[in-house]
Amino acid sequence: MSEIRLVKSGSPTAGALRAAPPFRVLRISEEKAPNRRRALQLGALAFAALAVFGFIAAFPGFHGPLQEAVVAAGYLSLVFLFRSAMRRWGTDWDAVWDRTRHRRWHPGVFAAVFAAGLAAAPAQSLAQQTLFNIPSADVLDKGKIYLEEDSLWRPQDPHVAVFTMRGVYGFGCGIEAGINVGGFVAPGRSTPAGIVAIKWQPVRVGAFALTAGAHGLFFLRGSRDGDPAGHFYTEGSYSLPTQTRITAGGWVATARYAGPLDTRGGQFAVEQNVIGHLNVNADWYTGRNGLGYFSPGVVSAWGPWTIYAAYSFKNGDSKGNAVLIELGVAF
Repeated sequence: MSEIRLVKSGSPTAGALRAAPPFRVLRISEEKAPNRRRALQLGALAFAALAVFGFIAAFPGFHGPLQEAVVAAGYLSLVFLFRSAMRRWGTDWDAVWDRTRHRRWHPGVFAAVFAAGLAAAPAQSLAQQTLFNIPSADVLDKGKIYLEEDSLWRPQDPHVAVFTMRGVYGFGCGIEAGINVGGFVAPGRSTPAGIVAIKWQPVRVGAFALTAGAHGLFFLRGSRDGDPAGHFYTEGSYSLPTQTRITAGGWVATARYAGPLDTRGGQFAVEQNVIGHLNVNADWYTGRNGLGYFSPGVVSAWGPWTIYAAYSFKNGDSKGNAVLIELGVAF
């Protein structure tokens, strides 16, 4: 859910863009208020649906596949309704291009969508098990597989929804590796990208663990979308008797991963178990860069399924705030 800045040359110039006709702008102004009221209604309905399905799943008679199906139904309802809400809220997007002709992006809008969408890959989904953004101190056992779908909604301009998929495999000896495929944006132009990742936990003694990892970013359509980049980190974690785990570490990234130049910073997290299947978590990448977000939220596990919900605050820029929903399954 983090942000990669657009540094590739060759973006469309302002002179090459065609302004939206006045009647189109007037129509947008007239439609914005009712559309945004409808968007708020859909957003409220989305979270109400998730709460209702969650309440039903908590009934004593729901176990195993039935319980998982109810939780999945709640999540899918949230994704569908909230995505519809975001698209209605973002009617101003239509002013950026004329739908009757070729869609040509304003350079600033293109850069913003690129940042919000594509770079959801580096931090939001590191092709490893994560808290919300930073890698978790957990490592998959040998032969285990973890799959996840991430959905990111940015309520401020530009209003976008970003979708990411990833998979992780446990190799044993404290090692897991996987791949993330993301950069799919609605509305707007998607920039498909992949991240190959590896995580290694060389030390685990009692409540303490030391973890290190690396991520390699590449663009699925080649250099026309951007150049490859890398990200490397190490972190230590300690579990307290209060069912609290604290994580702290540091990271470095090459140019074009979290910014136009080489970047570095700290990464921190707190995980607190509330009841058996419910955690309250928060994680933070420091600095005003593409990875710089503070994300508090909740995590709920139901058998092999895990649901993550967080609100991410962009360091130093409230317009970069975003809602993050993830659904993962391990087997």
